[in-house]
Amino acid sequence: MNKINEKQRIEWIDYLKAFACFLVVIGHLIQSLQKANLDNYINISTYINWFIYLFHMPLFMCISGILYFKTKKNFSWDYYRKFEFKKVINLLVPYITFYLLFVGLNVLFSKNVNNPKSIEDILNIFNNPMPPYWFLYALLSIFIIIPIIERILNNNNKLIFIIIIILKILSIYIHTKIYIIDSFMSYAIYFYLGTFINVNIKFSKIKSYYISIFSIIIYVIMSIIYYNSEFNYGVCKLIDIIFAIIGILICINIFKEIKVCKVLDTFKKYTFQIYLTHTIFAAGTRIFLLKFGISNYIIHFIIGLIVSIYMPVIMSYISEKIKYTNFFFYPLKTIEEIKERNRKC
Repeated sequence: MNKINEKQRIEWIDYLKAFACFLVVIGHLIQSLQKANLDNYINISTYINWFIYLFHMPLFMCISGILYFKTKKNFSWDYYRKFEFKKVINLLVPYITFYLLFVGLNVLFSKNVNNPKSIEDILNIFNNPMPPYWFLYALLSIFIIIPIIERILNNNNKLIFIIIIILKILSIYIHTKIYIIDSFMSYAIYFYLGTFINVNIKFSKIKSYYISIFSIIIYVIMSIIYYNSEFNYGVCKLIDIIFAIIGILICINIFKEIKVCKVLDTFKKYTFQIYLTHTIFAAGTRIFLLKFGISNYIIHFIIGLIVSIYMPVIMSYISEKIKYTNFFFYPLKTIEEIKERNRKC
């Protein structure tokens, strides 16, 4: 792959991450406003939230799988130890930091929040992580287990994908109550789909927005039919898997053709920071508006959305200018920058 194609590939992945992050913010914002009894459009917003959750977290996992395939090297136990050390530090430091910060602020403002937290939530940090931070912990479990499976099965990605699909189906009925195992069984399918896509799936080269629009329309229509249908638990979970995978493939096919998106450009470099802090800013915005007697849903949603996305961007920009503070987002990268700075001094 030449440098130009490599750059383009990174660009579309950045856009895809920004889009997925945008959906995360909207989903959590809708939920928080519903819990605060501010939602005057409950039927519409409930469907939108349900629709987002059909595919947005699986999409995040798939993006992680694509990036994993892009950067992984030939397996050796020495490489595996270094790889896991980096993943543990880079995921657990922000996970623990912002998990504790969220619980602490929640306890401090317990009278104003939707779901007051307690010391029990801190004790469950590795056993039953709460949203949105569970994603980091689930992703870590996948990063730990996937390379070992690849080693055992000699990188036979088709066989690995089949095994992971079987584990996903089993997860519908089997719960070990060990989070790192249950999360792997539930989400590894979407992560490894990213690897599988890189090797086996060729997307359409027809650059037609009409095809994209048609795909979205069909997907939405089918989701509405599904939303208004009744199935038993097992069937629903199987349909969820199908919708998640189709949603992922549609999103990837669309974003592979996007060259510029000015809205996503404004925050695409800060999706990780937005993911970690958006709920804190959203809650603060809601509390602030209610203090001034503002309860209009549209106002809460628009201001909450803007603040939830762009306050983390501003905070991240400031953090980059202040020594050491970026450690809580990118620990190993910050340490390397400090070492480099000291060498130059």
